[in-house]
Amino acid sequence: MALHTVDKAALRRRLLHSRHAVPKAEREAIHQAIFRKVLASEPYQKAETIFAYWSTEDEIDTHAIIEDALRQGKRVCVPKCMPGHRMEPRQIGSEADLTEETFGIPEPGAHCTVIPPEEIQLCLVPALACDASGARLGYGGGFYDRFLPQTPAYRMALCAQARILEEVPAQEHDIRCHCIVTETEVMLIHER
Repeated sequence: MALHTVDKAALRRRLLHSRHAVPKAEREAIHQAIFRKVLASEPYQKAETIFAYWSTEDEIDTHAIIEDALRQGKRVCVPKCMPGHRMEPRQIGSEADLTEETFGIPEPGAHCTVIPPEEIQLCLVPALACDASGARLGYGGGFYDRFLPQTPAYRMALCAQARILEEVPAQEHDIRCHCIVTETEVMLIHER
């Protein structure tokens, strides 16, 4: 178990470094291609309530997806970090509702309504890396592994093609995604 944790931590550091090294123009092209694929996807088009992470500069950009969803009248919620490495989905109407921060990431303020996880139809999930089984490597806090079992939502990981690995170290409690959207493909995961 300890070796597995060390391997996971080392892989995470390597991927964070390589992700940060991608030139800005290339990163923007990747983000635009993923944005178009998400918007064209059936899970996105059908979803009335979407849970999306508010992306940082290095992550796959979700800001344009969130703006599109709001324009379409979809209910959009983003995570509010709570004690015990938990996330609470809170509804936003615009970026102006992001008035607090945890880990330097904007979050919904206390005025934002909590959305019951069972009402969410689509979760956009951040990933440092993924594999063809739907396993994803996150940032090590376990926030999504605690949150995703609470919702029946379709789980869509957003990941650059360069970070699709042959295998991502995963444990039994790690929650797999239903699909992975990269700039070149939408990988549908079939239950094994």
